[in-house]
Amino acid sequence: MSIILQWVSFWLSLLVLPLLLLGVIRKLKARLQNRIGAPITQPFLNFFKLMNKTETISETSSWLFRTTSVINLASVLLVAFLAPWLSYQPAIPGDDLFLVIYLLALVRFFTILSSLDTASPFGTFSSAREATLSLLVEPAMVLSLIALALSQHSTSLSKIFAFLPEISLASLPLWLLAGAGLFISSLCELSRMPIDDPTTHLELTMVHEAMIIENSGKNLALTELSYALRMAVLFGLCAQCFLHALCCIWHPNVLQQSLLSVVFLFLVGFATALVEATAVKLPWRTAPNFIAYGLTMSLLAAFVAIAQGSLK
Repeated sequence: MSIILQWVSFWLSLLVLPLLLLGVIRKLKARLQNRIGAPITQPFLNFFKLMNKTETISETSSWLFRTTSVINLASVLLVAFLAPWLSYQPAIPGDDLFLVIYLLALVRFFTILSSLDTASPFGTFSSAREATLSLLVEPAMVLSLIALALSQHSTSLSKIFAFLPEISLASLPLWLLAGAGLFISSLCELSRMPIDDPTTHLELTMVHEAMIIENSGKNLALTELSYALRMAVLFGLCAQCFLHALCCIWHPNVLQQSLLSVVFLFLVGFATALVEATAVKLPWRTAPNFIAYGLTMSLLAAFVAIAQGSLK
């Protein structure tokens, strides 16, 4: 695949896939619950509708509240360019896994500051929960990526997720465990079920939705877009792990890898819809128990990577 075709395909995917994935998850969740649900294109319609609406801004808010959505969108766009969440994505220098983790933490930091800036009691309440969740989930996400970095002896994400001519069958457990750890961590990072219910209207039980409850108009549109893009990137990394696990058994060509990366991305979305349609929201005190499953998967992946390195 030529570099021009790679960039064109990536730009089209960047513009379409995030909101489309969000619409597919909502539609699948509705169908699994015997509801018709909104059309798949509803996130696109909501985005353009919000861009044409006026904003309602709290009198206590400062410049931080108005600029957070732009800062977060710029940070997530940088993550989308650095993290190889699609197999046909062109490699960019400086794609270090720790840089990506810090950029995601920067998005969370500004979101928390924005929710505190409005002096909303719900925003303050949810910000404390968001900070606690980040403290619990970051080790699992970092360990999953470090386990993969150990196997490739590099922290460059393009090298970690590169499709080698022959991937050994012995790498299958590593990719599966790392993918499972990333998936569980992503559900917590994105405040989805069973940690948080994105469709609830009870502010006292919400995490992410209560943090952006004061956003409206263009501010809310950019916030929702950055969330959808962050979800696509995190789920894309999970999909790449499972795709590499498949490549340990079957070696597809470049075109097949490109198609499978999109298919696996929507399969991860289907798994998310299945979890949200069947699981119940966990009480706050038991949420760390669920995060512990992701941490366990990440630790097992790290042990497998260390064992494979010692045997070489």
